[in-house]
Amino acid sequence: MVDGLRKLEYNNILMKNLLILFALMGVGFAKELTLESAISMALENNLEIRAFKSDIKAKELELKAVKGSYFPKIKLEEIFTRTDIPVYAFMSKLNQERLGIEDFQPSKLNNPPAINNFETKLSVEVPIWLGGKIQAMEKTAFHNLSALKGDYERKQDEVVLKVYHAYMDAVLAKNSIRVSHQALKDAQEHVRLAESMYKVGTALLSDVLRAKVYLSKAEEHLKASENNYSVSKKAIELITNTDLGDFDVADVDSCNSVNVEKLKEVALEKRQDIRALQERIKALEGMYGVVLSDNLPQVYAFGSYSLYGKNMVFGSEGSGYMVGAGISWSFDTGLSTLRKAQSYLETKRSLEERLKLLKASVLFEIDKAYADYQNALYSLRSAEERIKQSQEVVRTMELRYKAGLARMVDLLDAQTELDRARFERLQALNHCQKAYANLLYSAGLIREVKR
Repeated sequence: MVDGLRKLEYNNILMKNLLILFALMGVGFAKELTLESAISMALENNLEIRAFKSDIKAKELELKAVKGSYFPKIKLEEIFTRTDIPVYAFMSKLNQERLGIEDFQPSKLNNPPAINNFETKLSVEVPIWLGGKIQAMEKTAFHNLSALKGDYERKQDEVVLKVYHAYMDAVLAKNSIRVSHQALKDAQEHVRLAESMYKVGTALLSDVLRAKVYLSKAEEHLKASENNYSVSKKAIELITNTDLGDFDVADVDSCNSVNVEKLKEVALEKRQDIRALQERIKALEGMYGVVLSDNLPQVYAFGSYSLYGKNMVFGSEGSGYMVGAGISWSFDTGLSTLRKAQSYLETKRSLEERLKLLKASVLFEIDKAYADYQNALYSLRSAEERIKQSQEVVRTMELRYKAGLARMVDLLDAQTELDRARFERLQALNHCQKAYANLLYSAGLIREVKR
């Protein structure tokens, strides 16, 4: 009876191993997604980046609209009036070139009959100098566009960082599956060893049960790792906004080295959010000029050509033109315009202080990310050393258990330490890879990982 149960358990273990093998074969045939490919897809398809592209297009159109203010404005009008007011009636008839000697009779001048007038007017207005308003508006629109492009570049950096983190989480989950398989294989060996020792009477039944409990836990860890891998791949699909189907991530089993001093040297030049803030400061200078131009002289030229008719649109009973130039200069005695202009200067000073803080924060971010990187690197080396030591302890415990000099619980404790060291190495590697990405992101160089 006991032999039958053991045979059944061995068959179950064999079936599980075959299922694992088939799963691994399936993974082997899945297409491999590289980090560079994931980043390229995210930069092309990410919804946040698409939204920014539309915002940039809007700002480009705003700049073109401002530049259009340099060109003359052409206006076509059609005005219909009917009046018996003496001066307007006389003027309408005069413009229609229908004025006769009888219209100068006092009775007609004082009480004219109602008259219709159709005026078709084509006019052109040319801005010559509007106090520098158009130039200031162009400067403002240009720097606002440049600032938004800086935000767009920084958003791309942010998306690349998200892809990098998600990809490394997927790598961690994939490697966790591999380590879980190794832990499962070791646990199965411990079960086999305990059963063989129990069969010959050199081990207790409790040893077999302990080994099976450990095996069950190893199976649980394997299932959790597989689920984590599935979720991690879905995270990559979400960030890249792409349905990738069945795919596998590439193995990344190292952590890149960094030169923190070099990163600090280029950080203040490469960070696009710094440039964006600098552009917004320049845009405020432009807004200061836009508002202040209302208190400066406005010089313009104009011209118009009119057709006048009594009974129809585009009538030609009379016609005439008018050309001229003008200058106007108004000043707000309540100083509202001046105060509004000064408010932009104060906002500019505020942004200048924020710029100083941002630059200092960038250097702090690099120092913090580098400290995380060093801690992760130390943890990685420590875990690798503990793996070597734990493997030796497990080997020794197996020999001692076979010789009856150690308990199964001692062997399982050693195996637990080995498994823990293996998983901690993967976590430390993941932490190190993310810290490396954070360093590049803090320096504005995160897209370097694509090259």
